[in-house]
Amino acid sequence: MLPAPAPADWVFESQRIFISVMSIERQEKVDLPPVLCVDVLVVGAGPTGLLLTHLLAKQGVRACLMEQLPQVVGEARAVSIDDESLRSMADALQLEALAPLITHAYGVHYYSWLQTLFAKVEPRVQDYGHPKRNAFRQQQLVQTLFDALSAYPHVQVLMSSRVLGFTHEQLLDPSSQDLDVHPVAVSFEQGEQVRQLLCKWLVGADGARSTIRELIGTRFDGQTHAQRWLIADLVGRKDAFRHTRTYCDPKRPAIRLPGPQSTLRYEFMLFDHEKSEEVLQEQVYRSWIKERNEADANLALMRKVVYSFHARVAQEWQKGRVFLAGDAAHLTPPFAGQGMNSGVRDASNLAWKLADVVKGRASTALLGTYQLERKPHAWALIQMALKIGVVMQPRSMLGAIVVQTLLKMACWVPRVKDYFLNLKFKPKPRFFEGFFDLESKGRALIAPGQLMVQPPLESARSDIVKMDSVLGSGFAVLTWWDAKEVDWPQALDLKVIKILRQDEDFLHPSEQGDWYRDVDGHLQRVLDSAQACAVILRPDHYVLSYVYPDDDRSLSRLQAILFGYYT
Repeated sequence: MLPAPAPADWVFESQRIFISVMSIERQEKVDLPPVLCVDVLVVGAGPTGLLLTHLLAKQGVRACLMEQLPQVVGEARAVSIDDESLRSMADALQLEALAPLITHAYGVHYYSWLQTLFAKVEPRVQDYGHPKRNAFRQQQLVQTLFDALSAYPHVQVLMSSRVLGFTHEQLLDPSSQDLDVHPVAVSFEQGEQVRQLLCKWLVGADGARSTIRELIGTRFDGQTHAQRWLIADLVGRKDAFRHTRTYCDPKRPAIRLPGPQSTLRYEFMLFDHEKSEEVLQEQVYRSWIKERNEADANLALMRKVVYSFHARVAQEWQKGRVFLAGDAAHLTPPFAGQGMNSGVRDASNLAWKLADVVKGRASTALLGTYQLERKPHAWALIQMALKIGVVMQPRSMLGAIVVQTLLKMACWVPRVKDYFLNLKFKPKPRFFEGFFDLESKGRALIAPGQLMVQPPLESARSDIVKMDSVLGSGFAVLTWWDAKEVDWPQALDLKVIKILRQDEDFLHPSEQGDWYRDVDGHLQRVLDSAQACAVILRPDHYVLSYVYPDDDRSLSRLQAILFGYYT
């Protein structure tokens, strides 16, 4: 593991100050060491916190990542990463390092109570520029992200550090102006020393047992299910079959998940009468593995654990200058492999908004759209996971027969088969409230508030590139090369990219700048469906608005949307 990045010169304030710690039992004033001052404090060095820190650092935001443990978690937890998350890793400039550690494009095969295959999920399309389902090892992802933070001198990492409390109240020293700029005063424990940190914004990405969630006093809606599952992580598999096998057998529902570097995970549903300490005995779980694949029964064990799954969402994701993200904000049943991926979506949504507010480009009202946009989608994925769980863990033979027979018959219909095969039942990444144009005309294939596809583009030099690589880190507009010139809103600092249609070609050497050809016609289908000549994308690649030819009202409406958010 690389050492934590060295602090930049601006990090430490020279004066010693007194802060009243409001959220811990001892209500006393303590003389503390020099104070650490940052723009954003991220608590929790899991995938969500690490990605959020990277996305902030990329924008030049002075951030601090704080973790209670002495090092990042070194065990496999999440094992599935989707196309949206890979897109976010690319935005954070980390996909190149992660790609060799990932098994791309794997599916799920569902087996009946008779051990016969009755359904498949093997998505082939790559709407967002990456395979929809991919296998990975979480410990490798977090270590890679953690080590890469050393490239940012304006990021401070504090391990073995536990938040004790925070307050928005004024410093007791009336001569100090620190809270005018850094209004959140955080008290934390590092080793045996209590220290202070001042920040503009605080994000709790500190997991299911979030200290930050407890401190802001919000509750979890939903429920923790009594159903338990045993996980056994193994290494050294000889079977090269890449897809997950899900055994929907009421005698013992089970899942076999191959992973990178010859790893393998087995998951077994437990019954009420079975005690956790008994099923964790080696002879027990290895006998269950042997029933599914005899060659796997003697593989080396890396980890075993019994867990109960959760379907819960925090009531409030923001209290003043404090936010929740990842498992601190929502807990997803494991059946759809979306728990970590939902946290990645949180980071992608929140990072650019925080960066624009910190840099003074946007008002704090923009941050109020975070929960509006993310909470409904996170809940929709939880509901999807629960429905998949009905198929995966049948409670009776009759129930298994009915559900599996109906699903198998439905897949005889080509459109239904395609719906399951290409994972189209997964809720689309789309918002219904938030920062985007709610009144665009036309029946767009991709509506405002929905994640834009990432098709291939061709440059004037005949290079084929992914769309995101030419968009930049901020707002961008994709417009036809022959569309009339538009006076774009200055507040967004838009990067304008000229697009040639699929059947058009470059004409002049000057077109070697931000000019690209729509290789497969995907952008043309999207713009034509919206009856638009241009589309404006947010930094997280969601559609902000469409612009229509010879219709100034669309730009007027865009200016109205920006009012109150951007100056």
